[in-house]
Amino acid sequence: MAMTLVCLIGRHGSGKSTIGVRLAAEGFRHISVGLLRRLAQSKQYPSDVPAGLISAMGRERPGALLSPLTALRLVTHACSGSPTILDGFPASPAQIDLLPADTIFCVVWTPRDLRGTRLEGRAAATKRQWTPGRASEREASLPSLIAHVRKTHRCLFLKNVASIEVAVAELKAKIGRS
Repeated sequence: MAMTLVCLIGRHGSGKSTIGVRLAAEGFRHISVGLLRRLAQSKQYPSDVPAGLISAMGRERPGALLSPLTALRLVTHACSGSPTILDGFPASPAQIDLLPADTIFCVVWTPRDLRGTRLEGRAAATKRQWTPGRASEREASLPSLIAHVRKTHRCLFLKNVASIEVAVAELKAKIGRS
């Protein structure tokens, strides 16, 4: 089977990681940029992630765009297995050039009130804090990233992601994996 790389793009709390985890249970490999950053911050080195990538992620500022070298390490890791769901990357049009030409991009869009509820729940249950109305550098670049991807690549949209199960089924159907 050919390498499949699907990049999930969306705002914090849109459901990217939850979709990735569900697809991992069905044979995809899931790589979350946010999780890699948190692992790096807590000095955890999972055996399935290159130590150099985790070390590089530890030098990155949370919410900032990845440096070119860290982004390249991430893409190299993502392309070393098949099929792969990469969530939270790319975060800017410049990072698209690092990805294989046949990468599938999927924009995950969730209504603001539902995202807010998810983020409030996450902040209450974990150490991941959230400040309403505060946008990260990564989120600020999303509109230009989405516009660029729509013009230049295969881009799928999962709209109104209230049901993760429906979103996963829709994504699988769109990329031809049932």
